[in-house]
Amino acid sequence: MTTVTTCSNLAEAELIHSLLTDNGIEAFVLDDAFGGLIRVQVDEARAEDARRLLEEVQKEFANEDDDEEGDDDAPAPRA
Repeated sequence: MTTVTTCSNLAEAELIHSLLTDNGIEAFVLDDAFGGLIRVQVDEARAEDARRLLEEVQKEFANEDDDEEGDDDAPAPRA
């Protein structure tokens, strides 16, 4: 098993776990008993696929954020 990402909270780790498993990549969430980062791990053979998927999703969210910020530049409607 190899760690493909770490998370600061369990909700984020579970969301990533769901994303990976929904895309056919078996994933495991390993919680640090001492309150450290939570690891999301996959089989070594699928690690590159998992990292690629996570990168694609991160880019999509970044593009959505850029689009939303661009809406603020639109001219205000006239009364």
